[in-house]
This record gives sequence, C-alpha cells and structure tokens, in this order.
Amino acid sequence: MCHVRAQIEDGLIASERVARVQTIDGIEEVFVSDRQVQNGHLIASSIHRTTDKVLVELPRESTSGRWRVWVPAALVENA
Repeated sequence: MCHVRAQIEDGLIASERVARVQTIDGIEEVFVSDRQVQNGHLIASSIHRTTDKVLVELPRESTSGRWRVWVPAALVENA
C-alpha cells in the first residue's frame, strides 16, 4: 500500500470523495469511498518504482478508464 498526494473533494453522497491525482500524463480523477482517503492522500497500491516515478494501481477505475497510472515519486509515500 502507498499514499498518493491528491486533491480531495466531497462527492455526490456523504461517504464519497473525489480524488484528483497528478500523474506524469496529467490529472486523473477517481471517485472513492471516504475510507480510501486520508489527510490529503489517496490510499492505493504501489506496483513498480523507478528513480523518479511510481506505477500506482488506483482503488477504483478513474473517470478516463485507467486503473494504473504513473505518478511522480515525490507525490507518493510508503511506496
């Protein structure tokens, strides 16, 4: 597990959050349970790490249809 820094906003219902994650290709938006965010971070899974980026599997499919995205390593903790 890892924590990816994201912009977190309220969703359409009380238990939902919208996480906007900065990837190396742009912003990915994913709707998640409020239990999947913590202190401005999205809880995700780290798949692979290079010097400057981390391949992250999101907890749900993003609005663009992606499950795995490359995120700058500086935005990922505990990877």
